[in-house]
Amino acid sequence: MIKKPREKSNRMLVHEAGLRRLLPTHPQYYLVEQEYGKMKYGYKGEEALDYFLTFLPHEHYHILHGLRIEDPKGRYFQMDTLLITSTHCLIIDSKYVSGKLEFDEVGSQLIRHKTDGNMERMADPLTQVARHRYQLSLWLEQHGFPSLPIASLVALTHNKSHLVKTSPSLMKKVTFLTNLPNRVNEINALHTKEVLNKKELNKLSKKLIKKHTPDSFNFLQVYNIKKEELIKGVICLNCGFNLVKKKRKYWTCKNCQTQSMTALLRAIEDYKLLISTTIQNKELRWFFILSSASEAYNILVSLGLPSVGHKKGRTYSLEHFKT
Repeated sequence: MIKKPREKSNRMLVHEAGLRRLLPTHPQYYLVEQEYGKMKYGYKGEEALDYFLTFLPHEHYHILHGLRIEDPKGRYFQMDTLLITSTHCLIIDSKYVSGKLEFDEVGSQLIRHKTDGNMERMADPLTQVARHRYQLSLWLEQHGFPSLPIASLVALTHNKSHLVKTSPSLMKKVTFLTNLPNRVNEINALHTKEVLNKKELNKLSKKLIKKHTPDSFNFLQVYNIKKEELIKGVICLNCGFNLVKKKRKYWTCKNCQTQSMTALLRAIEDYKLLISTTIQNKELRWFFILSSASEAYNILVSLGLPSVGHKKGRTYSLEHFKT
């Protein structure tokens, strides 16, 4: 059963907001677009992975997607997918890369052979997933759980990827997406001793989810962008036009006449992701291009946000706000 569904990472959501709020002519737009493209393809591979996991008997597994936790030495690590059973854990790392791929186990790198004869060298997912096994074992020990065997797999999720220079030992660590259910069942057959009972299994899943920490990303600082350079206003979800005016309870786009109640929430989310997790009345007026403090106040009150302070100094928290 899926205990933690797959979600876009905070970093990916930040880049989506950044692309909405930067003009295509902005000097940093292309770089933001490039980074977002990498994340988008990776996420596409993870979603493809999820489909093949539906062929597993879910009642025997606790499935956690995108889990990011801290090991005892303060190092965060993120696993694309973690399967937990009463007998073992299985970490699955999704790799969405096309073309001829070679795993150099001696040099610890992944090599993509290009059609022009050149080679692209990438970080080795086998080394990474081995490191994650070690960190997860430390985490289990730190939180008083039994020593649960931890297996790992690298799943090639692109339908146009194929391996060169394979070996039997490599194919125990790497699998193509279509063969994933078979490999998972083979790993299951190797672990038959029950380590956790049902109650302990549930406790472990709940503890891992509680300790999940989304990644943080300071968009303005990383890309050296001033908040004044961002596109302000409530952006139309249909055409992207950024002059949407409120008519009664709806926000109506001047360009395509689309009416929306959710465009406002998306704009609040953009502010949270790109600028700050707190907001005051004057900041809302600035970002939404509002002239009335009372209108801004009504918006903030309608959102039911927790706040501290009084009158002009009241600060609203966006930390747990989601669209």
